[in-house]
Amino acid sequence: MSLMEKFSAVEIKADNRISEDDKAFCLRQQEAFDKAGLALQKVAEAMAAAKAEQAGILTADEDFIDRYVGGDCNVDDVYDTIKKRNHTFISTVVNYFSRKYSVELDKREIEEHLIPTGPKEPNLPWGGYRNMSEDEIASYRQELDAYKVEKDKFEQSLRTLPLRYEQVVDEIFVQLGGFSFQEKAMNEFLSRTWNCCHSTYRDNAEEFEIKNDTLKLTGYWCSCKDDSWRSYDAWESTGSLKTLLNALAWYECRRMDEGNLWFPELFRYDTERNFFETNNMEKVKSVKLFKNGRVDIKFRSVAYVQEFVEICLRRKVA
Repeated sequence: MSLMEKFSAVEIKADNRISEDDKAFCLRQQEAFDKAGLALQKVAEAMAAAKAEQAGILTADEDFIDRYVGGDCNVDDVYDTIKKRNHTFISTVVNYFSRKYSVELDKREIEEHLIPTGPKEPNLPWGGYRNMSEDEIASYRQELDAYKVEKDKFEQSLRTLPLRYEQVVDEIFVQLGGFSFQEKAMNEFLSRTWNCCHSTYRDNAEEFEIKNDTLKLTGYWCSCKDDSWRSYDAWESTGSLKTLLNALAWYECRRMDEGNLWFPELFRYDTERNFFETNNMEKVKSVKLFKNGRVDIKFRSVAYVQEFVEICLRRKVA
């Protein structure tokens, strides 16, 4: 059985691992993918027929056969678009699940598994024909002719590749490693937050300390540009601080990756302020940045800061 026959023989089963909303999204993408392929194939055939007809009319006059249909009427471009659907389809489904559940997924690996690779073109030796014997030249030409035939077959098969969303979902669950979306997202969240506040250069020492109701971030968490020519001090968060702010947002509302919604100024390129009160947060009271890179996060109680640290900063995922 050829590789393309194996793709065609994939058994499609009902997938109960995803929600009805997720399945509805995937089915819409599947329908759009399938119908786009059929429509674009008709476009390519119509363009090819028009060019052939024009050639039959104008060849006798040695005229430019694209005079009336235009040089942009390119069948190969349409075929390229048909093939690109495969990557677009996989990317769309993977990005949907990645964004919705805040999990990291390797789209390229899934594409490598689901989209076949083409035949390899024979290598022309260094120096070309001038360094080859007649027999070697004949053998190379024979290999090249065979490659072109296989390449044409492969290109045609890519235009009709029977991709199914269930195949993409299968690959996604392989990458989840047996976890649910929620479990995988939580593991990645805990891994990011642990890494952002432990020093790899000092035996994973904590780069924070608790003092009463305040979490003091003692490493390098921010920077301040206070050049004399500036009209204001320009404060900027490090990637680690943004990770920790995302953790604060999760601790407050149990939603992933919303630090930029609670602390928008600290996710910009820079900000004029270094002190931020959080009047609408139940657990966090304020965030203050210092020029030496330190950041103080004041909670509304000692219990809250201790709970946050134990839940978010000291839970290392194996």
